[in-house]
Amino acid sequence: MQSIKSNPDHNFTLREITEILIKHQGLHEGLYNLLFEFQIGVGAVGPSPTSIYPGAMLGISRIGLSKSVNVNIHTVDAAEVNPLKIIPKKSK
Repeated sequence: MQSIKSNPDHNFTLREITEILIKHQGLHEGLYNLLFEFQIGVGAVGPSPTSIYPGAMLGISRIGLSKSVNVNIHTVDAAEVNPLKIIPKKSK
């Protein structure tokens, strides 16, 4: 199994991830924000059996795109980052 090493050249901002997903999904119009789906688990947690307290754990179960009407600093316009390329027809 190949290990994953951290590389500063492969870190992405939230906006960059949104742009990557827009291109991957072939979206050419609309406003999108990055969507995170969380799972929450509750129970007894602690560093040792004698130090257990009620607690919660949070995990990200999915990442996706959410179509948006309101624009904020993370909103990406698909038409700007992935414009539809129209190939002109050749005349005979």
